[in-house]
Amino acid sequence: MPYTLNISTKIQSDDYDDSIEVSYPCSYSCENGIHRLKYTDDEAGFTVVRISPDGCIEIRRRNSFTIIMRDGYIHSVDCETPYGRIPMQFTLVTAAHSLSEIGGTLEYTANVHIDGQLQVNRVTMKLIQAAD
Repeated sequence: MPYTLNISTKIQSDDYDDSIEVSYPCSYSCENGIHRLKYTDDEAGFTVVRISPDGCIEIRRRNSFTIIMRDGYIHSVDCETPYGRIPMQFTLVTAAHSLSEIGGTLEYTANVHIDGQLQVNRVTMKLIQAAD
């Protein structure tokens, strides 16, 4: 079944405050309690968001990197950019979802250290069932 995924991101740091809203065609599945959203991001390419029953959120970006966020875990990655490699660390602050085959929402807040500087990302992913 086709879906649309509306993603709203609020990014805040000491010297930066921005909001981003995008929408993508998306597919959704749930097997053994593992929810998956699949879509193609304009910048990162094919992306899979996987939410495990234990609350772990894994975001795999084929053309970029993988982010793993779970309670009490710091995930470090080096992001390749046109300006060189940038070290990033992700820490999950809050997460909740109500995803099902009829739609729903994934909301999370993560602290992201980018090259040592803290920013807070508040993300809402709203899954909307496409009209027939």
